Amino acid sequence: MNDEPTRAVPAPSPRRRRYRRHELDLADGEKLVLRTDGTIEHRGADGAVTRTWAPEDPAWPDQAIRFGLRPESTTVKPDGHRGRGPNPPAW
Repeated sequence: MNDEPTRAVPAPSPRRRRYRRHELDLADGEKLVLRTDGTIEHRGADGAVTRTWAPEDPAWPDQAIRFGLRPESTTVKPDGHRGRGPNPPAW
C-alpha cells in the first residue's frame, strides 16, 4: 500500500479578463457603467438599468469604445513546426 497522501490536481480555470468598474455620465443625465465582468449597463436618470451589453454581444464594441476598450480577437495556435529544422539556412 502507498502511505503517501494523494493531492488533488486543481482544474484549470478559464482565463477571464477583469475590467475596472467605471462610470460615464451622459449629457441627458443617464450613465454608462462598465462592470468588472465586462458588462456595460445603460442606466436611466433614476438609476434603473435600461439596456445591457455583455462582451459576447455584437454591439458591445460600439459601447466599449467609449471606455477606451477595444474587442480582443481570439488567439489561434499556429500550425506547423516553428523551430529550427534539421538543415538551417546557410547565411
